[in-house]
Amino acid sequence: MGNIAISPLLRETLAPLSAHYDDPATVEIRMTKPGIVITDRRGTGKQAVRDEGLTLAAVEAVARSLGNYHGLGFNGEDRPKLSCVLPGGHRFECLVGPSVQSGLSLAIRCKHPFTPSWDQVGASEAVVRYLTDAVDGERNLIVSGATNTGKTTLLNMLLAGLPDHRRVIGVEDTPELSLGRFWDGVGLIAAREEGGSHATGLQTWRQLYDHLMRATPDHIVFGEISTQNAFAALAALNSGVTGFMCTIHAESPHQAIHRKFDQNIAWSGETMPRVPEFLSELVDVVVQIKRDSSGFRRITDIYEPRADRFVLKDGKETGA
Repeated sequence: MGNIAISPLLRETLAPLSAHYDDPATVEIRMTKPGIVITDRRGTGKQAVRDEGLTLAAVEAVARSLGNYHGLGFNGEDRPKLSCVLPGGHRFECLVGPSVQSGLSLAIRCKHPFTPSWDQVGASEAVVRYLTDAVDGERNLIVSGATNTGKTTLLNMLLAGLPDHRRVIGVEDTPELSLGRFWDGVGLIAAREEGGSHATGLQTWRQLYDHLMRATPDHIVFGEISTQNAFAALAALNSGVTGFMCTIHAESPHQAIHRKFDQNIAWSGETMPRVPEFLSELVDVVVQIKRDSSGFRRITDIYEPRADRFVLKDGKETGA
């Protein structure tokens, strides 16, 4: 949606919110109650500001317009949740109604153009060389981090080191990967919900997996691993591919390998035994990134599951 012209009416509807997220330094805005906007800006941290115009009715009007635009629907009653993308690629997540104690939970994850330097993410020349070699050598790699730690930004930085001719196939439900320069590559978009595929024309994760396995990728790049796509991602890894990359919500490399994939697969209703064992055999590198108090992100750990060793631990190179 970031590259699609929007109607003046939708732009006008978004204006009360866009006034808060248009600042290029804004990383995220949140609302936990009407009239109060929490902004998180790079370099300054977060603060709460009052905006009386952002009533619950105003937020619901924005969600209804966005739902209609994307063919997803939102009415604040029997469909009180909306997940979609705003102009500029910003991720919009809204929930209203009795499932929220305050009646409103809104988060907009901003995707303003910002590519940090390797120095800004705490990577020495040796670490950059290691990561570049890992990606170029088609090693299977996971970027792990908590919510809003810059996982996708780091993944795009890693992709930037690949030659333009690589056959890179990205699979995600929200377009965030930088794939445009790969002239033999392609980006695939999955329906966020199984039932939503009919209304939007989007394919399910299972359908995209079948296509992916027949499309001859050099690199398979999944977006964020979730309950919807964890089984498909693990199936891709288990197919013998190399050059697999993804991001996952986890606080440590150990958690990424031993808990989160397993948890997401279980929550999806699928079953697959010995998931951590598979990952330990199939994943070459886990890169952990964390956010500091100033809003900047730092690579803190690099772990090799197959060798069971750290290349970087707690920000210190181990010499392994």
